[in-house]
Amino acid sequence: MKKKEYQKQLAKEKKELKDLQLGDKEKNIRSVIIITVSVLAFFFLMFAFTKIKTGEWNIFTRKNNTTYTAEIQTTKILCGQVLNRSEKEYFVLAYDISDDTVMLYDSILERYNNASSKLPLYKVDLSNSRNNTCKSDKLTISNSVKELKFQVPSLVKVKNGIVVDSYTSYDTIKNTLLSYVD
Repeated sequence: MKKKEYQKQLAKEKKELKDLQLGDKEKNIRSVIIITVSVLAFFFLMFAFTKIKTGEWNIFTRKNNTTYTAEIQTTKILCGQVLNRSEKEYFVLAYDISDDTVMLYDSILERYNNASSKLPLYKVDLSNSRNNTCKSDKLTISNSVKELKFQVPSLVKVKNGIVVDSYTSYDTIKNTLLSYVD
């Protein structure tokens, strides 16, 4: 009987060993599947997040019919470009944008820009470091860009590349520009 018991015990151990080996294989397969699913879920979430963030998928956004048009900013120029604009006649307003009076000029410019019969108006920001060469304590009129100096504020009227009029006080600048307002 010892032989039968020994064979039973040996069969039992073989069965346990086989179950143990199958369990390790199943665990390995299960962990590979979990890792694969996790990686695929991560890539899907990143793909979905990218589509939502770029606006290709509008899942969370409310649809509105607002369209924005791009505006090209062509009115600000450097002082070296004052005399070489393509128009035959135009104004150039030189003022310091960092100054406290900038709001006054902006309101005048807003009214001027809404006028129908106006000359083109270009702005030179004298607080810009590139325009330091043409900033001065007094206005010096010249038809050479190197010799042209602006005081804060200045409005000059240019016709065919030549400065024909100049204004240096707030009231004269305001009156000159508002004379074009309807």
